[in-house]
Amino acid sequence: MTNAVPQNQRPLNPTNELAKERNRAAAERTINAWVGVCLSLMGFGVAFDQIFRSLRRRFPEMDPVMTRETATLIGMGFVGVGLVLLGFALVQHRLAIKSIERQDYLLLSVRQLNRVVVAGIVLVGVSGLVITLLFW
Repeated sequence: MTNAVPQNQRPLNPTNELAKERNRAAAERTINAWVGVCLSLMGFGVAFDQIFRSLRRRFPEMDPVMTRETATLIGMGFVGVGLVLLGFALVQHRLAIKSIERQDYLLLSVRQLNRVVVAGIVLVGVSGLVITLLFW
C-alpha cells in the first residue's frame, strides 16, 4: 500500500502558487493589451467615418474618391473586426484563467484560437491595403 496523495488533494506548494499568480498576472496584462488594440480598431472605425464626413463638409466642391456609404461600411468593418477580436481575446483569457485555476494545472490549448485571430488580423491588413490602393 502506498502513501500517495490523490491529485486533487495535493498539498499547496508556495512556489507553485506564486507561479500561478505570475501566470494570472500575465493573462491580465495580455487581456489589457488586447482590449487596447480592439478599442483602437473600433475608434479608428468611428473616426474614419467622421473624418470622411468632415472632409466632405469642408470641401464640397472636390470630387469624392469614395461614397459616403463606402466610408461608413469601412468604418463599420473596423468596428466589427474590433468586436470580433475582442470576443476571441475574452475566450482566450477565460481559457488561460480556467487552466490556472485547476489543481493539476493542465494547460488548455489555444493554438487553434490563435491561428484564427492571426488569420483575421492578416485578412484585415490585406483588405485595408487593397482598399487603400483602390481609392488612392
